[in-house]
Amino acid sequence: MNRPQQVSQAPEKCASCEGTGKLAVAAGYGVSCLVCGGKGSIMVAQPAGACHQCMGSGRRSATALCLACAGTGWMRVVIQG
Repeated sequence: MNRPQQVSQAPEKCASCEGTGKLAVAAGYGVSCLVCGGKGSIMVAQPAGACHQCMGSGRRSATALCLACAGTGWMRVVIQG
């Protein structure tokens, strides 16, 4: 019988909000980070590796999220559902 292999995972800092869980939308106003859901961290399969496309920044440009890592800054993000 083939059992699914267990993958170790650990929380890593969200690149989109820099681990704060919040994004500034205007001076003095913020919203929960859409990438990490306001947690400030993302579950990443270990060993963790920064995204090769954005070099771990989570951004393609000042206004656009990286499409390869969906703004997390990490490869091998564990989807929890």
